[in-house]
Amino acid sequence: MALVQSLVEGKEDVIAFREIDVSRDLASADRYRIQVTPTVIILDATGKEVETFVGIPDEEDVSGAIDEAVSP
Repeated sequence: MALVQSLVEGKEDVIAFREIDVSRDLASADRYRIQVTPTVIILDATGKEVETFVGIPDEEDVSGAIDEAVSP
């Protein structure tokens, strides 16, 4: 998703972007309970879910969740 990729750009040292094709990766779809696409899940460094957005997310909301995920 271009929105998330643009927000992660320049922060690759503290955050990673991963796009999952749930039609091909059913294990990840089950693991993250993805039932609708697009779904954006922000995880912190420990793998704890910070925020989940179902549908097309708002840039400000995603940016805030990314900031929360990378904050010490």
